[in-house]
Amino acid sequence: MTGSLKIKKTSSGKEYFYVRLSYKDPHTQQWKTKDIKTGLAVKGNKRKAESLINSYVEEYAYLEQLSIIENHIQPTVELSDFLDIWIEEKKCDIRGNTYDTYKCRIATINRYFSPRHTLLRDITPKILNDFYHYCLNYGWVSQKDQSLHPLSVRSVRSCKSILYAAFDDAVLKGLIASNPVRDTKVTNKKNRDFSEEMLFLTEDEIRKMLCFLDEHYPFLKPIAFVGVYYGLRREEILGLKWNAINYENRELTIRHTVTGNRTIYAEDKTKNKSGHRTLNLFPTAELCFKKLKQQQEENREFFGDTYCDTQGYVFTHEDGHPYRPDFISAAPTRSVFSWAARPAAERMRGGASIARSLFVR
Repeated sequence: MTGSLKIKKTSSGKEYFYVRLSYKDPHTQQWKTKDIKTGLAVKGNKRKAESLINSYVEEYAYLEQLSIIENHIQPTVELSDFLDIWIEEKKCDIRGNTYDTYKCRIATINRYFSPRHTLLRDITPKILNDFYHYCLNYGWVSQKDQSLHPLSVRSVRSCKSILYAAFDDAVLKGLIASNPVRDTKVTNKKNRDFSEEMLFLTEDEIRKMLCFLDEHYPFLKPIAFVGVYYGLRREEILGLKWNAINYENRELTIRHTVTGNRTIYAEDKTKNKSGHRTLNLFPTAELCFKKLKQQQEENREFFGDTYCDTQGYVFTHEDGHPYRPDFISAAPTRSVFSWAARPAAERMRGGASIARSLFVR
């Protein structure tokens, strides 16, 4: 494998360095190329970009090797072992948060199949349908007392999607003749029969909730307020940085997210392209952010050298450590994010009214 620098120009006219890797495909023995974004502008960064070539060559050396599956799979491999190997092979191609989610779903699948020692080649649509039915009744295990409870339909369908992809790869590798997931379904009922009912709070209920937070959980109130006022996702709220707030132009730019549960992943991108957006910075929101900034500076002075530098995040614990993404999903603020699903105009109208009563004092 070899590497070289290439220059690409964005639609705005800016030029950036890319590392182009040239390697020989282990299956076809044909030469292929892969371009890796460095994030370095062309001007003044050539040496820095050149220093990345060797590390990228080392990181992507697996492209010239046979897959983990082909090197380790035996004809009598069990489904649970196959899935463990499969997800590790996919690790380099998916986002960290996606990998964690897949691992969690595969743990659910393996909890059912591992004790049964079911072979990959013996899986049939009926076996998979029995698995779906079991999960819908006993798929979730309580961490407190290990009791069994129903797994949500959405989670079971997520397991099915992972199985579908894994079995497709097994077909391509010649391990099985066909994908048994194609002839399965999670339930005979239509999707709408399992759709979750959205519970929307009224303006008065939102006001009471924020007042409750103000009295009992004051550190959570600003997070809940931003969720109500702008209807942001939790990943977007925790990803807000001070440099995203432009007081002069009265703008709030959503461009950074924080995801994950066991592991926190910070990324300079949103869930989808439309998620990167600029919102109006309204007076009440500006007041909220300025109060937060003042509190953060006071905390920084109080904790001194033990204060954690969070790279400019707006919402942090008192000692500067970032919040975990699942932190604000827990009670008592969970209802805020259901309410945030309301139409934007309605959110803004209600949020502004509530905010005035809480923040303008």
